[in-house]
Amino acid sequence: MPSRAFHRYALFTLAVGVVLIWWGAAVTTEDVGLAVPDWPLCYGKINPEGWYKVPALLLEHGHRWLATTIGFLVLGLYYWQFAKFKPGAVEGVGIVLCSFGFLVLIYMGALFAAAFIAVLGFGWLTLKWYSQRWPLLRGLTTLALLLVVLQASLGGLRVLKMSDPLGITHGTLGQVFYCLLVFIAFASSRTWTEGRLVLSVKEAAQARFWSLTLFLCVFGQLVLGASLRHTQRDHLAASDILTTKGQWLPPTSPADVFLLFAHKYWGFTVALLILFVAVRARHWLITLPAMRPVATLLLIMPTVQVALGIFVILTGKSFWVTNFHVLNGLALLALTSLLVATFWGDKLTRADEGEVDPA
Repeated sequence: MPSRAFHRYALFTLAVGVVLIWWGAAVTTEDVGLAVPDWPLCYGKINPEGWYKVPALLLEHGHRWLATTIGFLVLGLYYWQFAKFKPGAVEGVGIVLCSFGFLVLIYMGALFAAAFIAVLGFGWLTLKWYSQRWPLLRGLTTLALLLVVLQASLGGLRVLKMSDPLGITHGTLGQVFYCLLVFIAFASSRTWTEGRLVLSVKEAAQARFWSLTLFLCVFGQLVLGASLRHTQRDHLAASDILTTKGQWLPPTSPADVFLLFAHKYWGFTVALLILFVAVRARHWLITLPAMRPVATLLLIMPTVQVALGIFVILTGKSFWVTNFHVLNGLALLALTSLLVATFWGDKLTRADEGEVDPA
């Protein structure tokens, strides 16, 4: 059973992760992602004098320091689980050296060599996890370490290549990485280790299908949102709410108008889907009451998200409204990922159709 100390440490890492994603959202909202021309240094220095007094540098360089903090916190998560099973020292040293070498290759522009190392790293993780039957937290923390290194490299490439697609990938992977941190914290909790979810075979199949479908739909909406934020940084392509540039169904060209339309109406569709799944999830979670608040929150937050989205348009992308729109979207993705973990996890026990009281 995971220690309470590890669980608290994982929760602390989650809290820092929220600050990091908010800070990253602020960087994009203020369009200062390229305020520093070099990486990993800042104007050739670790800390340029007075950087915290310049708003653009405070956001961009501060984001880098927060990301570095998360990197070391995740390294702590990894070694905490690593030490419990006392494997060979080759892994413990090798994974750090390979990660450092990977980032050096990114900095040098040797992208094919870096990609080769990345493929080897994730392939090694898959083989080790499967062949040695690693405990869940052992595998998840190792995956988190590999992902945080990959995320750092994408952030660096975003600066060095000045690429919007890389910025979009960096933003969306960051939210997936956060969901992984949520899973680590959940898997180290008493609810995960001691709780049991009892569903009929039919209910289990429905819960798994709808939770995974919902997660993918919310993630798709976040990809649209990230694309919108990186391609319409200065202003939105239209300022009307129900229509887009005065049209109910705009043509696919110009792409920026259609992207805004897709984000608005897919977001509304996803909000309805969240409400539908949340109502059913409250029933599915009757035997696991500790997780029912997740479904309750999912009944409230879609309305908040739609309202924030409307105010983003009405206020012309107000800094605070936009950033809380991003954070609330992250919370929705994290909560839906908790449903996926709950309904797909080992805690689920299937009962015959007649064994579960539907009331």
